Amino acid sequence: MAHRGGPQNAPENTIAAFERAFSDGADAIECDIRKTRDGQFVAFHDRTGGRLTGHNWPVAGTDYGQLKHIKVLGREPIAHLDDIVNLLIFHRFKKCYFEPVLEDPCDAAALALEIKKAGIQRRAYILAFSNNRKTLIAAKNAAPDIGVAVMPLLPCDIAGAARAAGASAVCAGWLPGWPGTKALFKLSAALFNFKEQAAAAAGLGVTVSAGIANDCHDARWLAAQGVGGIWTDDVPLVRKAIYGG
Repeated sequence: MAHRGGPQNAPENTIAAFERAFSDGADAIECDIRKTRDGQFVAFHDRTGGRLTGHNWPVAGTDYGQLKHIKVLGREPIAHLDDIVNLLIFHRFKKCYFEPVLEDPCDAAALALEIKKAGIQRRAYILAFSNNRKTLIAAKNAAPDIGVAVMPLLPCDIAGAARAAGASAVCAGWLPGWPGTKALFKLSAALFNFKEQAAAAAGLGVTVSAGIANDCHDARWLAAQGVGGIWTDDVPLVRKAIYGG
């Protein structure tokens, strides 16, 4: 499962990354969604374009007409929601986890409605941390048949986190680049028996995925926990670690 489309192999959150992830064998992609000044939804993680485009414009303060002319890492255009939807329509059996980076829950509702309008809501999840349930509730109220996925802060009660958020999927794990988060997750996984929790949640119909695994050791460790999917920035690496070849 490709976090931001797998930025180890293509510029993050771009159609090129999502296409590459699917061609590399990913079953699902994740993208961060922001809203431009003129109300368009685009895939972009950061608040401003500085790190990825060299233009330090705030996404929320810039019209899409300006943003569409700049490129991520100088290579690929910023992906519009319509681009992602069309890609998913073409890849009929793939899934997408949309993580709204939006201040107003009403915007998450509008995002869910756009996804539903395209007819891909049963292969789409609105994703948010467990302390941001307002986003998930707003999306689900707008489109009751859309998927909801929650990220618990710690893996201490997987089924409970899903129940509290009304979620059918749980994405657990750590944040790459944040010192100590992986060690804390693994310690918590041992203390709260993450493997047993994942199995119990699956028995309740909750899909449990975890990551972000960017080396073979972490990928194999997560697979041993019995999760239903592994999030990564490098799909080929994880597939090789799990399946060999």
